[in-house]
Amino acid sequence: MGFAAAKAAVVAALHEGNFEHEVRDALGEKNLLAVGDVDANEVATLVLKTRSQDYGESRHHWDQSVVVHTFQPTVHEERWYIKVYFIEIDRDDRKAMFISVHRAGG
Repeated sequence: MGFAAAKAAVVAALHEGNFEHEVRDALGEKNLLAVGDVDANEVATLVLKTRSQDYGESRHHWDQSVVVHTFQPTVHEERWYIKVYFIEIDRDDRKAMFISVHRAGG
């Protein structure tokens, strides 16, 4: 997908409310979007401020066929960590699945 396409797709999913959260043990610490400490517009702003050098792709540890996108923007001298992948709903629709949304180190 690449940086620009991933960035645009994540922002669109956030603005459209077309996202869910991967279940994990430390949800309150690792996914501030899921617990309501930040909202979708705040996360979209963070993603939009991500530079290409602060972006990476990797394979999901549970399913190697899934590409995970990692955004690590620095905003107001605070580094963030946003990890997301997409699941296909049908041929024309996909949903963003957030794994992590937190301040780096958190």
